[in-house]
Amino acid sequence: MSKRTTARTGLGGSYWRLLAGSAISNLGDGVLVVALPLLATTLTDSPFSVGLISAFFTIPWLLLAIPAGAVVDRVDRRTLLVWADLFRAALVGLLALAAAFDGVQLWMLWALAFGLGAGEVFFDSASTAIVPQLVAPEQLERANGWRGAAEVTLNTFVGIPIGSTLFAAAVWLPFGVDAATFVVAAMLAASLRGSFRAQPSSTSTATATTTSMRAEVREGFRWLWNHRLLRSMAIAVALTNLAFAATESTFVLFARDELGVSARMFGVLVGVVGAGALAAGILGAKLVEKVGRRFAILVAAFTPVLTMIAVGILPVVWWVVLMVTVQAMMITLWSIVAVSLRQQLVPQHLFGRVNGVYRWVSWGAMPVGGAAGGLVAAWFGLRAPYFFGAALMALAYLVIVTRLTRPAIAAALADAHSQHLAADEATERDDDATPLSIERDPFDLFNDPGAG
Repeated sequence: MSKRTTARTGLGGSYWRLLAGSAISNLGDGVLVVALPLLATTLTDSPFSVGLISAFFTIPWLLLAIPAGAVVDRVDRRTLLVWADLFRAALVGLLALAAAFDGVQLWMLWALAFGLGAGEVFFDSASTAIVPQLVAPEQLERANGWRGAAEVTLNTFVGIPIGSTLFAAAVWLPFGVDAATFVVAAMLAASLRGSFRAQPSSTSTATATTTSMRAEVREGFRWLWNHRLLRSMAIAVALTNLAFAATESTFVLFARDELGVSARMFGVLVGVVGAGALAAGILGAKLVEKVGRRFAILVAAFTPVLTMIAVGILPVVWWVVLMVTVQAMMITLWSIVAVSLRQQLVPQHLFGRVNGVYRWVSWGAMPVGGAAGGLVAAWFGLRAPYFFGAALMALAYLVIVTRLTRPAIAAALADAHSQHLAADEATERDDDATPLSIERDPFDLFNDPGAG
């Protein structure tokens, strides 16, 4: 039995502590999500300039995802979470000071977006790598579903309404609140017990002590390139992220000019849309178990093609809310399946590097999508990004339907299971192996013992 595996059937106290920190920082992110574009619209009416904020948020995935993945495999992942949160707290705190003294300029928003994106690259890479160290493989979809639900609840239903209210009261307030949430999240991450370094495989050809980071990154590239299923998933997600970044980059202008939504009601609009993502986060694992991974992926990939076209054709508030709510549900369902599969298929000693390369391909597409969405909106109008996004989603669906077949998924999982068993046997023979689960954590009181 792997030292990672425990007798309990729930998620464990360490997981809930990680979830609490993520939820609190997402509360601050929700405040920022609505406050930053609202602040941008007070400085410029240019769709391209507003779209650049979204692009700068995601450019770090293109520049830093691969080195961040190598760092995740070299250092204690808990420590990386703490420093990423503190770094983001300092950045948002500086903007709060600038806003308090009426010193904000547009370039500052671009710089802030880039810095926050850089912090997110390291935080998300470490956070995704830690989850398989805290819960059993059969609990991954449930764990990722709860993370998604907490993110949507605090980000959308709590953070966004608070953000719009705080922005109306004082421009600097939402940014000050966001900085405080990052500090609290860092404290919770620091409280995790145990070592969260990746355990090197007995068959690994690249370790932190004998090989350069460049060689480690090459190993991650080779592993992903040779894994047909995950390679296809990365391409499909890249197309999906291009589509969503193109529509989201100018959504605040679309809501204001096409839907006639005021600044105060913009937060409410986004909050209502989040209902779909919340429902998918809570029920996603059960839905996947009931209909199967393959069917869930196909539905989640094709539905946004229809919803994006529908939004572009009929820009009416109630219709847009309905369509984007369904769209949010589908993308959350897809995310639960995709992340859980990646966590099950990639060996732990390679997870940071492979995940970094995967996200470099998939998430690195977002700045391109954000900039493209701004240009398309500037040239053809604020509805045009939705038709552009629908075309990209159709391409993603073609990749999924032809490459992510049921036999391919089953074969990949079976191969990963056999490799994990071999790695576990080697680990049990290693007297220096470090346990990655915490048996007597006080937070286990919050873990329901009957959950399966």
